[in-house]
Amino acid sequence: MAMQPRILADGLGFIEGPAVHPDGRLAIASISAGLVHVLDASGRLLESHMTGGGPNGLAWSGDALYVAQNGGIFGASGAARPGVQRIHDGRVEYAFDFPFEAPNDLAFGPDGRLWVTDPLTDRALHEPVEGHVIACDPETGRCEVMIEGRHFPNGRAFDASGAHLYLACTHDRAIERLSLGAVGIPSSDGVLCTTAKARPDGLAIDVEGKIWACTPGSGGVEVFNPSGAPLRRIELGEGTMTTNLCFMGGVLIVTAAGRGQVLALDVGAEGLALHPFR
Repeated sequence: MAMQPRILADGLGFIEGPAVHPDGRLAIASISAGLVHVLDASGRLLESHMTGGGPNGLAWSGDALYVAQNGGIFGASGAARPGVQRIHDGRVEYAFDFPFEAPNDLAFGPDGRLWVTDPLTDRALHEPVEGHVIACDPETGRCEVMIEGRHFPNGRAFDASGAHLYLACTHDRAIERLSLGAVGIPSSDGVLCTTAKARPDGLAIDVEGKIWACTPGSGGVEVFNPSGAPLRRIELGEGTMTTNLCFMGGVLIVTAAGRGQVLALDVGAEGLALHPFR
């Protein structure tokens, strides 16, 4: 399905994120520049923060912005210590003392912890390297590995109930559903769906429970119902390299890393409110 997007911002380099704050601010990570940009809802630049390395996935918590720092892979600006950085009051600091190897994406879960995907290396794009997912408590600083043995764990999203986690296993071209259970220990429900064209990257969920997945290698977005059946595919064009996405109200925000553009699409769907803002 072809769709004409609006260009919200341009010239940002190889970009990831994105993350929308309830007040309308939009954070975008520029992996190639080692910067995190904060835009207003119209795409106007409000501020930029130097993280170095390769800032990847982003998540807001209040006025603090958490950054998955991949350490200097995927076309990063240079080397940096891999980990999770926190930007607050203009300061960039590492949030957790944990031996991350190449954090890729992150999101707050219903338990208040930050769930971080770590594929370990960029070789995981081409080799069956087993990465893992780590849950980190911002209050105590404690981190623990919750999911192991996944081939390039990447985008992740929690459903409205908080009972299920959706995980993009990029190397396997699959989106897995996991049940968290009464005590929050993940157990796999198996592969929910596989993407039709190229591998999945960033994920988002709308209020109806549909799963939206970026497929960078084919420049598109694929949409599945809660049971995993394919609903639609949005083609955004050769060279867009659609890395990640989020909702800004009823507008879908997509990072087109191949063009350095932030795209806005009127898709007729409302995004699910994220933790901790629900």
